Amino acid sequence: MRPTTNADGDGLYHVHRDVAVSLLLANVDQMSRSCSDHLLQGYVQHWRSFGCGFYLVFDRKEAASPPIGRCGLRITPDKEAELGYCFLAAATGRGVATEAAAAVVDRAFQTMSINQIVAFVRPENHQSMRVLTKLGFQDLGFVEQGRAHNRFILNRSVRHGLNQRSAPVPWS
Repeated sequence: MRPTTNADGDGLYHVHRDVAVSLLLANVDQMSRSCSDHLLQGYVQHWRSFGCGFYLVFDRKEAASPPIGRCGLRITPDKEAELGYCFLAAATGRGVATEAAAAVVDRAFQTMSINQIVAFVRPENHQSMRVLTKLGFQDLGFVEQGRAHNRFILNRSVRHGLNQRSAPVPWS
């Protein structure tokens, strides 16, 4: 994983043009290159403005290949830290989203003065809901935010507690 930069147009478009990603983000069969480039400009500006943003995610086994997804935080106009991610259909079901989202969440709680992170998931996206539940997010139910979504929330104390329980026990 690495932060998005202005040089990532091709890589990000590789992710955004995936049919599953395009339907999720733009409700179209294939996102245009200009739309993907516009999103990239926003991601790069977000890093400059807030010190957080989206990362490109790569397959560890094929590091030289194009990215398989993107994952990160954005600060909303309401000043909430919102987790967002999307992955190629071919990359789902391998735990990549959970691993990437956990890294983003943990880094945010370690480096930012935030006490909670929110996420919005479409009701039919059960895989994404499972990812959030594994990380300790609580489903607050249905909300109307442009389109129908379920709102999830994760408090710092909950994530810290999960990390403490899952930490390896040191040998004595």
